[in-house]
Order: sequence, then C-alpha cells, then structure tokens
Amino acid sequence: MKQQINITPTRLLILSFSIFSFVSFSFSQSQEVPMQSEDWAIENRDARFEVHEGYPSMYFNDSGADATGNSIIQAKGSSFYNGTIEFDLAIDEGARFVSFYFRQQDENNSEHVYLRAFFAGNHRSSGGFQYAAVIDGVNYWDLSFPYQTGVTMLGEGKWNHIKLIVRDRQMLAYVNDMERPALYIPILDGIDRPGGIGVDGKGWIANLQINPDQVDGLSAGMGYDPLHNDIRYLRTWQVTNPIDFPFGREPVEADLPGSETQWSGIQAEHHGLINLSRPFGQTPRGERRLVWLKATIKAGEPVDRTLDLGISDEVYVYLNGSPLYVGRNPYNTPAMLEPSGRASIENTQIDLPLKKGENELLIGVANYFFGWGIVARLNDGSGLDY
Repeated sequence: MKQQINITPTRLLILSFSIFSFVSFSFSQSQEVPMQSEDWAIENRDARFEVHEGYPSMYFNDSGADATGNSIIQAKGSSFYNGTIEFDLAIDEGARFVSFYFRQQDENNSEHVYLRAFFAGNHRSSGGFQYAAVIDGVNYWDLSFPYQTGVTMLGEGKWNHIKLIVRDRQMLAYVNDMERPALYIPILDGIDRPGGIGVDGKGWIANLQINPDQVDGLSAGMGYDPLHNDIRYLRTWQVTNPIDFPFGREPVEADLPGSETQWSGIQAEHHGLINLSRPFGQTPRGERRLVWLKATIKAGEPVDRTLDLGISDEVYVYLNGSPLYVGRNPYNTPAMLEPSGRASIENTQIDLPLKKGENELLIGVANYFFGWGIVARLNDGSGLDY
C-alpha cells in the first residue's frame, strides 16, 4: 500500500536530503521485548529486572563485562533490519552514557546510538546524543563528528523516550520530542544487514517495542551526502599498508615512502572522510600504527592555498618532500584539538605554498585510539587539478 506524504514542517529535514512522493509501508505485527531475565542474555553481566519510575525495566551496568570485555546485553533471538524501534532509557547516577545497539552481528560489529550523561539539561550542546558504527572492533566515534546533536535530555534516573526509524542505509532518531527528528543519518556506516539489539552503559531500559518494516519518513537506499557538491575536498589518495610505529617514535627520512613503496587507491567516504579504519581495522590496544597517504595537486602557476585538515589521531605533513606540519589530536588530553578530539576540518589549518606543476602532498597518519583517518579541504580549488 502506498500513502501520499504531505509536506509539513516536520518533513523539511527529510526533504532537504531525499526527494520522494510516496513511502511504502509493510505493516507487520508489533513486537514488545519483555523486561524479564529469560528474554535477555545477561550471563556474567551486571543486570537485574525491577520496576523503575513506574515501568517494568532492566537495569544494566557496564562494569559487568564478560571475560572478553564485552558489556553489551543483547535481547535473545532479536533480529532487526528495517523498521521502527521505540524504548525508554534512564541514566544512572555517575554514568557517562547509555547506549542502544541495533543490527548487531557480533560483539565487534553493530550500529549504535547513545545519550551522554554530562550533557543532560543542556540542549544546545551538540554532544548530547550521538551515532557511531562499530566495525571490526573499531568504534567510529572519533570519525563521526557530523553525526551528533543536542537534545532535551532528562537527568539521572529519569526516563527519556527514544524512537529510531531505520531503512536501508538511513536513520531518523527522535529523543523526547516525537514531532521533530533530533538526528538524521543519511548514510549509516555499519554492516547493512539484519542483526540483534542490545544495550550497555549504566542505566535502565523499558517499553522496548519493535515495528518491523514501519519506515514512515524514509525513502529506500542511501541518503545524500551533504558535502557531495563541495569540490574543495581532496577525495582521491594513494595509501600504503600500515606498519608498527611504537609510541615516542617520530618519522625520519628513512621512514618516508620511496621508489619501492607499494601504493593502493583510497577514496573519501561521506563528509570527505578518508576512512583508514575501513581497510585496516583495529589497532591493537596499547600499540600504534602508521600509514602514508599521498595526493597530487597540479597548479598552473605558483599559488598559496590553505588546507583545513581533520585528524585522527596524529599527522606528519610534507609538501614536495619538505616537512610542513605535525599535528596531534589525542582524545581526553590537554593537547586534543577542537572539537573534542574528533576528526573534523575544524581541527587545524595549514598554509600550502604550491609551486607551478605537480605538488606532492604526503601525510603520515598514526593511530592508537578508536578510528583513524583524515578530512582534507582546500580553501579554494580554482586553478588547481587534484
């Protein structure tokens, strides 16, 4: 059955990214996940079932991780792909966040959204509600800066109502306000197939209801990258394989790529991100790795440009063989760059004195925490080829 969609203010966010006239609905029976022990995989986890603030609920505490360090508590037998999920979350005293996972393949692969407790009561702070994929054990948090927003979030022990509408590679998320989406994700980063649902952090969940295939407001497929039309981004690079790069080590001339270096192509994903986590996976905890990225910029005449550069976690920048810039963006340290140690073109700006002809831009990227990659944007691409 097809239903005409009226253009209302609540649709404007959606229509700005996706043009459509009809949405197909497949009405399936609503599924409510009971808050009782036999319906959740709570073995070796810190969890209990109780009435909290008037609702039967499950309390969970991520200090109760299993032997692998996995603290996610999954609903038994759950499998979700497209549809609507609604639930209530409350954050416990002293918690940093509460997270909800969906399309979870295993402990290393899932999509998830989460409330960050220290932003409760501050709806103009953009870090209150965030989305990030977890892929091959890598939490994409530091690569997902565009995917966050401020929400009206209630404080310790109080219920926050959340609704997620998911279709293919897109998601709409509502938090407390069910009329206006808090967050629109045009391109989900995770594995595009059905998976389980679960929670972690420290808090309570209640009233978990799944409506399969109810995708009101979303067209099929992938949404539109809002930076698609911005030709200033450097989207085409060559990349080496990663090497071990112990802490405290800095690149020397012998570390620079030479004639025998093997290169492969890599293209930017959405938002201009050169995502090194996708091909190279997780850096083992306590270790550090390095790759080299190379791009060629052709100039018709000598010209000065600037490069806005997003960093995760460290970069060593060379132009035409000469060192140009060293940048570090270590999360949760005094040295981290704005915004909050995440990869964004707001991190830093570098002067690029380009010569006539071909210019080689070489960037060593080191990683030791969560995701790794860069975002690179010229202030002006006119007169250049790249």
